[in-house]
Amino acid sequence: MSVEVSNLKKSFGSTRAADDLSFTLPTGAFLALLGPSGSGKTTVLRMLAGLETPDAGRIAIHGRAVFDGRRSVPPEQREIGMVFQDYALWPHMTVAQNVSFGLTLRRMSKPDVAKRVAESLAMVHLDGLENRYPDQLSGGQQQRVAIARALAIRPPLMLLDEPLSNLDASLREEMRTELVRLVKEQGITAIYVTHDRIEALAMSDQIVVMRQGRLAQMGTPEELYHRPANPFIASFLGAANFVPGSASGTTAGQAVVRNGDLALRCVAQNPVAGPAVAVLRPEDGTLHSSPPSIEGNMLQGHVVHSEFLGGRWRHVVSVTGELTIQLLTSDRAPSAQVWVHFPIDRCLVLSADEQNAAQSIASSIEHQARLVGV
Repeated sequence: MSVEVSNLKKSFGSTRAADDLSFTLPTGAFLALLGPSGSGKTTVLRMLAGLETPDAGRIAIHGRAVFDGRRSVPPEQREIGMVFQDYALWPHMTVAQNVSFGLTLRRMSKPDVAKRVAESLAMVHLDGLENRYPDQLSGGQQQRVAIARALAIRPPLMLLDEPLSNLDASLREEMRTELVRLVKEQGITAIYVTHDRIEALAMSDQIVVMRQGRLAQMGTPEELYHRPANPFIASFLGAANFVPGSASGTTAGQAVVRNGDLALRCVAQNPVAGPAVAVLRPEDGTLHSSPPSIEGNMLQGHVVHSEFLGGRWRHVVSVTGELTIQLLTSDRAPSAQVWVHFPIDRCLVLSADEQNAAQSIASSIEHQARLVGV
């Protein structure tokens, strides 16, 4: 079931939860609404569900307008399943009764309800727990019941509001894999709200990054991670080194960012000149004990801190008095004095005109300072 959101607006007093928001999701796709707290992502989900009424705009599900300013289709008529952060299970009902709740409202026959409940519980591997109550289940089992309840009505569209946030790290990783499998096997279109970038990158086909009620960028996980539109998205999608400087202009899709004696040749998504930021992902750099004879950006520095993270090392390298970068490598640093190599195609230049560039750089410097205990 496709979803179209057009020029959606919603305010609470002076706070804009949705500020002219538009995006389209094809049938069967898994979309993550990603953003910091207060960005408006849960409000957007509730408007899609019919639990909040937009101030303006249009929402269409499978080509049918469920909100267009003239009318708003009630939640029960939108053909959606919803999984909440707190699971919202009825404590006085058994597992089977919780899962069958939506089916009973749809006046299905008892044999059909029993069959559908059994099928839904089998999908989430809860066979044999039909007669237990929610307080007799673990957190992971309760979460599976909530998913089974949503799946039982065979919704073409499923909305999920941070359903894994209450689980511990290992169970959360297991459940995100299971959830994607279930949704894909059933051919369900899904919209998943999260502030966790790892969840968004691992689970989704498309990501909408929201900021202050606006769509900051939409694309595949790979596009947003490797080609962010601005420094805010670059920092929100993962660890990044920001090298501020001045770009000398764009030629053949590349630009040079200069910071004192340092010059970095980077990929330029758009023409850029003047104040700029070079974005370097920690995993894209390599450490060498002497200057390697390979093409790319070379930075000479001193390793001021290293720590083993299990399977990889994180290093903090002081390049100049004011510039410190971090790297992730599979091995120890070869020496205290190192040369750091970044391929040109892994160095991205972004305009630093936006206010969020300074905020992202400050956040990166603060994080690096915590690593070395300063």
